[in-house]
Amino acid sequence: MVDESAFKTPLITATHIYNYLVCPHRIYLDAFGDAALMNEESDFEKLLWEKGAIHEEEVIQRLGLEVCRVDTEDPEQGEQETLRLMKSGEDLIYQGVLASGPMRGRPDLLEKTGGTSRFGSHLYIPIELKSGSAYEDQEAGTLKEHYALQLSFYADVLGKVQGVKPAQGKIIDGEFETVWVELAPFEENYRRRLKEVGLLLSGKATSDPCIGSVCGQCHWRSYCQSWAKEKDDLSLIRRVNRSRRDRLRRGGIYTVKDLANLANKRKLPSYEGVSSKALGEMVRRAVVTKRGTPVMNSQVQLPEAELELFFDIETEPWQDICYLYGIIERRGSDERFVSFFADSAAEEEHTWNSFWDYISRLENYHMYHYAPYEKRILTRLSEKFSCDLELFTEFFANSSDLYRIVERHTDWPSHSYSIKSVSKLLGFRYSEPDPGGLKAATWYLEFLEDPEAGGALKEKIIQYNREDCEAMIILKDWLVSKSVEFENKRGKS
Repeated sequence: MVDESAFKTPLITATHIYNYLVCPHRIYLDAFGDAALMNEESDFEKLLWEKGAIHEEEVIQRLGLEVCRVDTEDPEQGEQETLRLMKSGEDLIYQGVLASGPMRGRPDLLEKTGGTSRFGSHLYIPIELKSGSAYEDQEAGTLKEHYALQLSFYADVLGKVQGVKPAQGKIIDGEFETVWVELAPFEENYRRRLKEVGLLLSGKATSDPCIGSVCGQCHWRSYCQSWAKEKDDLSLIRRVNRSRRDRLRRGGIYTVKDLANLANKRKLPSYEGVSSKALGEMVRRAVVTKRGTPVMNSQVQLPEAELELFFDIETEPWQDICYLYGIIERRGSDERFVSFFADSAAEEEHTWNSFWDYISRLENYHMYHYAPYEKRILTRLSEKFSCDLELFTEFFANSSDLYRIVERHTDWPSHSYSIKSVSKLLGFRYSEPDPGGLKAATWYLEFLEDPEAGGALKEKIIQYNREDCEAMIILKDWLVSKSVEFENKRGKS
């Protein structure tokens, strides 16, 4: 698997810092893994890069920035051109190349500011252009760690190139707002991460895969999933992340089987950094994982209604629009699928109004959705477009989040509790082999390029949305049947 001849003094980039924060093992695999075992780049990943470049151009145009561009893809030529522009004192340099020793970076912008450097009476600070918010928690003022550490990396290389390390950087976010970042508070964390990245890239350290939500778009996902199953790795269990796994390993627990065997003990042992409650949950899920079938731990009471609605939406994140509302109506054994589709971004408001006009005509219903996403998006849209507040409130008052019920009352032999994962364990199959909302969003963008010729894509998206609703029906019915079994067992005991 690993080509040890590749061990060498590594080239370190800001992308390595970002990838390390997402998954340390990806750093190692990208450097030494067998490329034949990689997944092909998905349409979404390709689109992500394209949209990133488009967003950067939009920022430059929207803010009226006059930039000097470094267009070459040759790193040495790019470095020389960047140095020339810095020496001449250009105000803004776009996609400049910075290099010092093993470190190479390409910040979105370099901005000239006052001060003294080896270039004369000016120096440069790094600016990153991001399509999302700069904050993890804006109210608390908590910046996204990977944004701050990427800026720290660029400032570090800048310090070596111009002889003065800038104390600040900037982020221009998706709302075209500028966020100043003081870099000193991130210095210790940055230095630690940089060292760890260097050790992985040089082959002086390694790590194991750890299955998690971030794996979905990674090109090593199939390899890591196979490795985890072969090793019976603890990360196959829900909520066993890298830090929890490390703590269990230090206590001699290395596999799902090891953890499941703790269920046979009269009293669970204690492990440093793992609460007794968390350990009990992990042991319970380990047992379920080894058995391979989901279980209900406590009874669920679901409301009775003449009309059941199973509701799902589709959004396109780059234009930030909700383009599809899908609902399966169920009255007894009769089902009907209803959808509202925006054939263009300009139709988003019309589609929104059509959806609420439909809801306003319904009576005696109870709505099911999966996870908080629908409520969060519809709440945001209610502020963007006009909406009957009483109708909106009633819609969600008469609703149940099946994800919350799954979390509170059941355990599943899966790391992921997505509707795709849990419904698959109940025998449901989607038409697409690897379904997902982001994949649907790429289909939608392709549809928008030529709506008249994109009829098949539109049907494909609507079918995917409908299948999400069908998966919820399968899950809801399973919850009801298991609740009946649970009650019967309790009555006999």
